[in-house]
Amino acid sequence: MSAIEFLNVDYIYQADTPMAAWAIKDFSLKLETGSFTAIVGHTGSGKSTLMAMLDGLLVPTHGQLRVGEVVIDNRADKKALARLRQGVGYVFQFPESQLFAETVLKDVMFGPLNLGVSPAQAKEQALTALEALKLPSDINERSPFELSGGQMRRVAIAGVLAMHPSVLILDEPTAGLDPQASTDLLDLVDELHQKGTTILMITHQMEQAARFADHVLVMNHGQKAAFMTPHELFSNAALLNEAGIMPPASVAFAQQLQSHGLRLADSVPLTIEKLADQLTIRLKQGGRANG
Repeated sequence: MSAIEFLNVDYIYQADTPMAAWAIKDFSLKLETGSFTAIVGHTGSGKSTLMAMLDGLLVPTHGQLRVGEVVIDNRADKKALARLRQGVGYVFQFPESQLFAETVLKDVMFGPLNLGVSPAQAKEQALTALEALKLPSDINERSPFELSGGQMRRVAIAGVLAMHPSVLILDEPTAGLDPQASTDLLDLVDELHQKGTTILMITHQMEQAARFADHVLVMNHGQKAAFMTPHELFSNAALLNEAGIMPPASVAFAQQLQSHGLRLADSVPLTIEKLADQLTIRLKQGGRANG
């Protein structure tokens, strides 16, 4: 599958009834193959509805969605939706709650088998996905419910990867994980991105958006408030305030320093590491700036 494109898409819950509610309104956006997009915005801004359309769980009320050669609109049939789902994997929030099989390997094989591949091929795809998620082979015959929270999360993601999606959607992938498990998981997601998978990640963690995403999509009341690089977004105080978004801690700290006269060469250091580098350079130059 190639680029993703939304063309003037609306989604209305309970359309044509007195209870009709706009969730997405006149949304247009094109995402390039192999890109990493973070999707941010307040609760109820339309993030999950938008991704549900991309995965074929919902179809647009108006407008059109294109993913590669697949075109989805309000007339889309089951065949078109099935083609869409073959190329798009959706890792829901707390995906480990969907684990069910008696062994890790059987759980990860379930998706490929559902797509109609042979048991031998499903096993091969499952083993490859488990290896990609850096899970030890000795867990394959164990119950997934014996694993740690971080391992269970990886098994659930492996179950999606085993279906060979070219587009991967992650909804708050680190929710409930400890800091080390979160870091390890995001590093694995970044590896998938580097290998060419198109990533869309819903997150409330601005540090994650700043560190990993090529672009950030800001949703506000069902509409696209902005689509820009992390550096552009976190440089725009007015937009952040309007959308109710707090910048990453490194950016907020840099802004505090500058308000007290310590100017940095890069006023928007997106990570703690970049902030530390900027501080080292500035302090070697002599500390406080003039004026």
